[in-house]
Amino acid sequence: MRPSTKLTPNDNPSKYAQEGYCIFRQQFTNKEMELYQQTLDNMLDCLRPGEKPQFMFEPHVGSQHWRTWLSLARHPKILDAVESVLGSNLVLILSHFIIKGTEDSMHVGWHQDQRYWLHGVEGDNLCTAWLAFNETNRQNGCMRILPGTNQPKLRDVNVKEDDGSTITTLEVDVDKELADTAVDIELHPGEFSLHDAYVIHGSDSNRSQDFRKIYTMRYADADTTRFTSEKWQIPFFLVRGEAMDTDFYIDLRPNKDLPEDQPDCMLVQKLRAGTYGKIPVD
Repeated sequence: MRPSTKLTPNDNPSKYAQEGYCIFRQQFTNKEMELYQQTLDNMLDCLRPGEKPQFMFEPHVGSQHWRTWLSLARHPKILDAVESVLGSNLVLILSHFIIKGTEDSMHVGWHQDQRYWLHGVEGDNLCTAWLAFNETNRQNGCMRILPGTNQPKLRDVNVKEDDGSTITTLEVDVDKELADTAVDIELHPGEFSLHDAYVIHGSDSNRSQDFRKIYTMRYADADTTRFTSEKWQIPFFLVRGEAMDTDFYIDLRPNKDLPEDQPDCMLVQKLRAGTYGKIPVD
């Protein structure tokens, strides 16, 4: 592993493979973000006592606003950026609101995303789009990335108790020398970053007086990734390009309309039956 002394965030996609991440500035205007902002704020307003905003998993499938979030996850601006680092054949595998409240003291420990989807997804060419809904900075707990830690191998982890306040139960030990190379991913609303599935990253708690609102969308290269649908609670969506077996996916490529009905899957069935208690019902 090479330590990085460059603390200026990378905004050059050609350096993504080297750095493990890239920032995409000035992507969505305030007008373009308006519908998404309003929908998310309405969802937050519907949280019931005890429900945690950081557990708003898979809104592109499980939320009553699934059409809104599914349309965002296949937006050309995001897919163009993902294609620049993963190639032209893309599958949407997950999405997640990572929202930090003002009183929960939640931090996100150093971790690798790759650890969290091994039961249904195998491959080295995956990335996360990390879209800001409000200003993200050190004060409210922006993401911090350790550049160059994206070698395709899984690090040893410490297993943390799932105590209802953290989403990182599989954390990587990082010494002070490496932690000092961290780059702050500070974004304006409508800007996003991409980061590799192996790159080590985390964030501090929110010390501001407002939510820190982020939407993550996870993508895989259809050519090199293997999927096991029997072990996955939601469908895989082909959002751009080609795949060996298009019948395996819900086809959501640019010339396709959104599904007429909410996708039927294990997650939706559990939510309707009231047997998946962690995800807030919006």
